[in-house]
Amino acid sequence: MKHFSIPKTRLERIVRSFRKRKIMVIGDAIVDHYLWGDVQRISPEAPVPVVQVSRETTGLGGAANVARNLKQLGVTPYLLSLRGRDSAGTELRRMLDDIKCPTQGVVVSKDRPTTLKTRVMARHQQIVRTDKEVVGDLSASERRKLLHLVEMWLPEMDAVIISDYGKGIVSPPFIEHVVGRCRKQGVFVAIDPKERHFQFYRGVNVITPNLAETHAALGLPVRQCTDDEIRELGWRLLDRLELSYLLVTLSERGMGLFEKDGRTFSHLPTVARAVYDVTGAGDTVVSAFTAAVSSKASPKEAAFLSNHAAGLTVAQIGTAAVTAKQLVDSCLGR
Repeated sequence: MKHFSIPKTRLERIVRSFRKRKIMVIGDAIVDHYLWGDVQRISPEAPVPVVQVSRETTGLGGAANVARNLKQLGVTPYLLSLRGRDSAGTELRRMLDDIKCPTQGVVVSKDRPTTLKTRVMARHQQIVRTDKEVVGDLSASERRKLLHLVEMWLPEMDAVIISDYGKGIVSPPFIEHVVGRCRKQGVFVAIDPKERHFQFYRGVNVITPNLAETHAALGLPVRQCTDDEIRELGWRLLDRLELSYLLVTLSERGMGLFEKDGRTFSHLPTVARAVYDVTGAGDTVVSAFTAAVSSKASPKEAAFLSNHAAGLTVAQIGTAAVTAKQLVDSCLGR
């Protein structure tokens, strides 16, 4: 895949097709909260830096960032998630409204707060992160509401992405129900995985783990691997979960695409020119790959597009999304 490319007319045809696609995103929506500032001194109260905050921002994280990535590419996302009755939930709703993402699928919980991650940044360096969340399975009524929306929306969808951040939206019975319904209706399913749920991903079209998650899925300790060892791990995981494709992200080494049909492995070297922040890069990968496959791209073409989208994302600080034009320009070397 080192010299693989997509002809310009073919590339533009695939990306134009994004505008015709509807993709359901199911998972844990997160509000990413940033406090930006500088450090000039150490606290007299404890040996910790004092950050003088100069500005404050919020962004979409988790499954909401997957929806944002799809929207930036031109896809119409349908987000199924949960928020609390709190200020973070109000902010989540506002940000989704701003990108014109339908919000009727974001169920309001009486018992759980909106997941809020606050990062304190000094000169673009993360000093500390705080998480406000409740981790655990949804209530029966919350699960019923989400499953009702799945049944209502699924016939209109070109694909489904399950964005599993392990906060509770995606439980084993929920995964099994959604995957079963998608299989019955012939809808493509992609999963951005969490280690503890791997056994329930059996039979989906693609999952997009990183190398550490691949080790965990196979019950192995994480370690550095040679190229041959990566291929061995990938084929073991694809076979164990009976996947159509497996796309393993390899950080600075790029990505590895495994295809069941033809027993084909393709390595995609990274195209990132700089790496400032990998936050949300997995969201970008699963979004671009699913958008491309649902737009009739081949798995190799979809992986090529995902690799370029990820390279653009990690060059920015915080969760980021790539526009269709940026993606085309990157793929064409502009």
